Amino acid sequence: MVSAQSVHSQNIDLLVLGQLRSSPGVSRVELARQLSLAPSTVGAYVDRLVTDGFLRERKGETVTAGRPPTIVELSPEAGQFIGIDLDAREVHGASVDFAQRLLRDRSEMIGARESANEVIDRIIQVIEYVRDPSRKLLGIGIAVPGTVDTEAGRIIHYRHIRGWHDIALADEIQTQFDVPVAIENNIRAMAFAEHSFGQARSVDDFVCLGIRSGIGAGVFIGGEIHRGSNKTAGEIGAWPCVANATSSNPIESVQMLEEVASLRAILDRVTEQARAGHAPGVPMTRNRVTLEGLRTAIEASDAVAIQILRESAMVIGTAVTQLSLAIDPQRIIVSGPLAPEEVFVTQLRETVRTLQLGHRSEGPVVVASELGPLAGALGAASLAIESWSPVADTESKDP
Repeated sequence: MVSAQSVHSQNIDLLVLGQLRSSPGVSRVELARQLSLAPSTVGAYVDRLVTDGFLRERKGETVTAGRPPTIVELSPEAGQFIGIDLDAREVHGASVDFAQRLLRDRSEMIGARESANEVIDRIIQVIEYVRDPSRKLLGIGIAVPGTVDTEAGRIIHYRHIRGWHDIALADEIQTQFDVPVAIENNIRAMAFAEHSFGQARSVDDFVCLGIRSGIGAGVFIGGEIHRGSNKTAGEIGAWPCVANATSSNPIESVQMLEEVASLRAILDRVTEQARAGHAPGVPMTRNRVTLEGLRTAIEASDAVAIQILRESAMVIGTAVTQLSLAIDPQRIIVSGPLAPEEVFVTQLRETVRTLQLGHRSEGPVVVASELGPLAGALGAASLAIESWSPVADTESKDP
């Protein structure tokens, strides 16, 4: 049983470690000032964390006459955390040291017919690959698509992987590796990554828009992730949108947003045009347009591919505008494989700006993520770090 004193110690430890992650390399006095705690209190906890190997000290640069200050910082050698990001197409994995520096990464494709059990086996293989055998494994974070119960560590449902529902994924992975495992929706994990070291480091209210096989939104409000009462906040891929406004039956014309404008839907539309001979310049692999083929077509300024990309950006921009008007974010961050495509992000930005004109004097800033394909994995690793406790870790060593 963890004592009340241990709980208090854990809170202070986490405050110290969290502050050093956001403000690395500060003196004890400055750390105490940032935390609004007594220097003697902070000093005692720093001493213990240094003894336990989680922090280290070094001499800082001298800016005035006298002795150089002693700087406190996270010890990279204290251990490692692993993050896994899963969507219907790929598994991305990354390991980071205790100071959140990237150690190893790995990406593997998922077969279209792979079952839930096969996907879990692939996740385990990626964890083994990115794990650094020279460092202690402290925790694992897993970002998965669809609806999840983060507290129970269970998969609720995702329709693009066969059998991917009602799975105690955290328990399965924890049994395999004997460390704490945190489960989160993958788009929310991307939002965590942006908040930790991406486009939202100093932003408390923002939306991370993930566009991959599906479409989702990671929503931060007041500096905290918003999950909703049923853990489905941000599932805008199921947002109804009118695909054919001229239909005589409005209900029949409604489709889900991800059926119209996800990466999967975009590739399907471009493939259809290429097969019909309307886009002869678009390369295909096995009679389908891949993401790489789409990028090649965009670089070659293929009119059909660019038009489909712009139309999809306008559809998503319409949905994002509705979301923006509801929660008033400071920033919208486009993440996923389409984030590097300037024509897509520019059209989405222009759609949001145009539709919000008149509703408010200034719309949210729309930017592209700069974290690349590892955004979700790095966000999952950040979740593992937030879920980890130095007190629990050191107490687990006691006989």
